[in-house]
Amino acid sequence: METAATKPWWQMTRTPAAGFWLGGFWLLFAAIRWWSLEPGGWVGPATVALFALLGAGYLASAAADLRRRRATGTG
Repeated sequence: METAATKPWWQMTRTPAAGFWLGGFWLLFAAIRWWSLEPGGWVGPATVALFALLGAGYLASAAADLRRRRATGTG
């Protein structure tokens, strides 16, 4: 039984708008966490890096999906 792929493996959200919103949320959360860091330790910087990577991933996925939709004329 074959099933058609509903979306590419790299696409993190169904629509580009959702990806931009989630990416912005995670980057804002990383910035807030960065500003509230206390000196010492590695957990704080590690969470900032994780949140920033999540935000960048969502934004990159949304941008790629938007470009793909514009190229194929589906969005």
